[in-house]
Amino acid sequence: MEKRIALFALILLTGVAAAALIAGDYFSSGQNANKGATVAAEGYSFPEARIIPTGMTTSDQTEAIGQTRRNAIVQTAELVGPAVVSLTVTQERVMRTRSPMDDFYSEFWGWYVPPRKYVQKIQSLGSGVIIDPEGYILTNAHVVEDAKTIRVVLPRGDEFEGKVIGLDHTSDLSVIKIDGSNLPYAKLGNSDDLIIGEWAIAFGNPFGFLMEDTQPTVTAGVISALHRDIKRDPDQVQSYKAMIQTDAAINPGNSGGPLANALGEVIGINTFIFTSSRGSEGIGFAIPINRAKAIVKDLIEHGEVIRAWIGVYIQNITPLLAQSMDLPISKGVIIVDTEADSPAEEAGLQRADIILKANQNEIKDESDWEEFENFVRPGKKVQMQVLRKGKEIEIGLTPMEAISALSNARLDKFGLYVTDITSAVQRQLKAEGHSGVAVVKIQPNSQAATWDVQSGDVIRQIVRLSVTDVNEYFNIIKQIEKGDRFTLVIERKSQIFYLTVRY
Repeated sequence: MEKRIALFALILLTGVAAAALIAGDYFSSGQNANKGATVAAEGYSFPEARIIPTGMTTSDQTEAIGQTRRNAIVQTAELVGPAVVSLTVTQERVMRTRSPMDDFYSEFWGWYVPPRKYVQKIQSLGSGVIIDPEGYILTNAHVVEDAKTIRVVLPRGDEFEGKVIGLDHTSDLSVIKIDGSNLPYAKLGNSDDLIIGEWAIAFGNPFGFLMEDTQPTVTAGVISALHRDIKRDPDQVQSYKAMIQTDAAINPGNSGGPLANALGEVIGINTFIFTSSRGSEGIGFAIPINRAKAIVKDLIEHGEVIRAWIGVYIQNITPLLAQSMDLPISKGVIIVDTEADSPAEEAGLQRADIILKANQNEIKDESDWEEFENFVRPGKKVQMQVLRKGKEIEIGLTPMEAISALSNARLDKFGLYVTDITSAVQRQLKAEGHSGVAVVKIQPNSQAATWDVQSGDVIRQIVRLSVTDVNEYFNIIKQIEKGDRFTLVIERKSQIFYLTVRY
C-alpha cells in the first residue's frame, strides 16, 4: 500500500512540475494564459499550439492546423488509393465425401465405379493495384491461382470481370486484365533506394465485400528492414528473397495490394505476414517493385516469365569440402560442371571455379544462385566474379532463353504446351533419357491450370501407356473425353510421382 501511495505521489509531483514548466514557458514568452486554455479546450496539445504564430485569428489558426493534417500519408492515400482494387476470386475444388465403408469400397470397387466426389466453389478475397490506364492489374499469384472467375471492384464502385494474363509461381506475381480505358493507375517507384525507417503506407481490402463501401484500407508504418530472405519449405515453389519488411498493418485480404512510399509511389506488393494470431502483428513482407517490373513485362508480353539459362551445376562449399580440396574459403558455391554449348561454357567458366558475385550480388549459397538465375534476364549481359586457383577474375556472359521460350511446343486440348525431349531440353530440365514429353507452358484459365502440373515437368506415362514423343502423346489423349479421370506419371526434379486429374 505504501508503495502505491509513493508511486501516486511521484506521478502527481511529476505532473505538477511539468505543468509548472509549461505554464512558465508560456507566460515568459508572452503567451496569454487564456489563449492557451482555449487551444487546450479545443483538443490540441500545448506543443502544437506553440507553433502557431502569436496574433493569428481563430480562422487563421484553424487553416494553419488544417494544413498540417495534409501530411505525406494523406497525400499518398489520395494518389494511390483510386488505383487499389478489390478481388473476389471463385475457385473450384474437387471434394470427396467419406464414410466408414470408404476403405472397403475403394479396395474392391474402385476400379469399376468412380469415387464419390463433387465440385465445390470456394471464394477468396485479395487486392491488386492498377498499373496501366488500359486496365492491367498487378497482384500476387496465390490470390488468383486456379481462379474460375475474378470479380474486380474499383474504389469508385465500378465492377469488372478480370482475366489472368500471366502468372508466375516462383515470384508469386500475376497480372490480370480488365476491359477499360483511362482508368486510375499508380506510379511504380524505385525499391532499390529505400531507407530503413522511412514511411511505408499499405493499401488493401482486408474485409472485401463484408463492408458496404469499396474504399481500400490504408495503414501506415515504416520500412522495418530490407533484403529479408525467407526460408523455403521443401515443397514450396515461391522464392521470397530480398523482401521488404514493414510494420504497416497487413491483414488477410491485403495480399496483392500495393505498399507505397511518402511520394505516392508503389515500392512493393504486400504478400504475407508473420503472425501467431492470424492478424497483423507488425511483421509484414512485400515483394520489391523493381523485381516485379521485369516480371510484369514478361507476363504481359508472353503470358509467362522468360527464364534465363546459364548452364552451370553448382554445390555449396562445406568446411569438409574446403579442407579436402584445399580451398581458400570455407563457404560459398563451387562449380561442379558446365553444360555443353551453354553460355557458361562459352564464357569460360570452369569446374572448381568459386562464384563470389553475380552482377554485384553476393553468392553465399545455392539459394542465392537460384535466386539470381530466377530473375536474371535472357540476352542481358551478366558480370561474374569468380575465384580460380586463388585469384579473383571477372567473366562476362550472356544468358540464353530457357527451354520454355526456345522449344516448338504444341498445345494439347487440356491446355498444356508440350515438346519432345531433345538433348537441349534434357540438359535444361535435367531429365533422365529422351522418352516422354516436357511441359514448357500451361495455358491460363485452362483445365490443366487446375492440375498440379508445372512448367518443366516431364510426362512419362498417361492412362497407363508409356509416352515416347509428342506424336504418341497426342494419339493417346484422343481417347480421353470430357469428364474422364486419368493418371499421369510425372518426373519433376528427378522425382517420379503419380498425378490423378480430371478432364
